[in-house]
Amino acid sequence: MKTITYGVREFQAHLGDALRFVSSGDRVVVTSRGMPVALVSRPDARLPGKSALERKLERMAAEGHLVQGRGGRIRRFKAPAVGGLSEQLLKDRR
Repeated sequence: MKTITYGVREFQAHLGDALRFVSSGDRVVVTSRGMPVALVSRPDARLPGKSALERKLERMAAEGHLVQGRGGRIRRFKAPAVGGLSEQLLKDRR
């Protein structure tokens, strides 16, 4: 597996060639001002078997937007005890 590097403009001009490299198993790195900004590679073979929701949840977890659960039961929520001003406000509303 080779890694081929293209600048952004060169990548745009030679997109077809880059995709042919990727389809043959190579990876393409796209750079902007010498810094890598994207990596183009073949999709993971397991991805088509997953639903769109599963792929989205995995992507969001990888980006740090959520933490996936472990499949266990969720504990029953117990509201904290209120006192002082909070207790007085609740009494006034009743």
